[in-house]
Amino acid sequence: MRTIDPETAVFFANQLRSARSAALADSEAFDEIIHVVERLGSYLNGKLGDLGKYRPALSELCQSSWLAKPPENFRTLVTPFSELYELVRVARNDALHQGASARHLTKHAVELAIILEEALSTQMNPTVGDFMVQNPTCAQLWQPIGFIRQQMLANSYSYLPVLGSGGKWFVVSDASVARFLCADREGQRKSQLAKSLSEAFREDSGLLVPAAKLPADAKLAEALEVLKAQSVMLVMNKVRKDPPAGDDLLGILTAFDLL
Repeated sequence: MRTIDPETAVFFANQLRSARSAALADSEAFDEIIHVVERLGSYLNGKLGDLGKYRPALSELCQSSWLAKPPENFRTLVTPFSELYELVRVARNDALHQGASARHLTKHAVELAIILEEALSTQMNPTVGDFMVQNPTCAQLWQPIGFIRQQMLANSYSYLPVLGSGGKWFVVSDASVARFLCADREGQRKSQLAKSLSEAFREDSGLLVPAAKLPADAKLAEALEVLKAQSVMLVMNKVRKDPPAGDDLLGILTAFDLL
């Protein structure tokens, strides 16, 4: 089996994460995950084949993951890699995938991807940049709260970065937007949705929170320390005390990304 270096491990882990996100948006979107698994298997084998031929190399890679072979008393909760892989391989070869069949295949493919991601993480020299969500969507001060809410719901975002005046970065959260919109859904809520983020912030100083920032090459231990006080951090190309126009934003990192 071909050895896998840290940079390659990061590349395939990011591809698997992106494929999982697509599957969460579409319960029948199993193909993208399987294609990444096939590319990873082909890389490890050093030649093209199929899921059956890639199995030994992928199984060897996954031996570093606890999820690959859980203790017997947890088998009802966690499916071992070997069984999961066979379920995906056999289902992938079926001629028709739609409805319940496709959703079951997607579920198994997502679980397979999670095991592979865990195994790939053991091959990295992990830094914050390896786990961040790259090129995050940012909220703008001129945008109405209604649009920001829509973006959060449509994309399952819990946080959006916001570049404020003077190059300072903030984050707006789903929780702070929910609080701002209030419980009155027939009256005040409508006017609240129409207000720009800057207007809303002037009314509610808790709507935007100064962002915790880390450079992309920071170690995971630093990120975990930040999580003791804040649930999200922005990943920067450089972190400067007095940036002229904002640091170079590379990504966003939450506790979910570090699981």
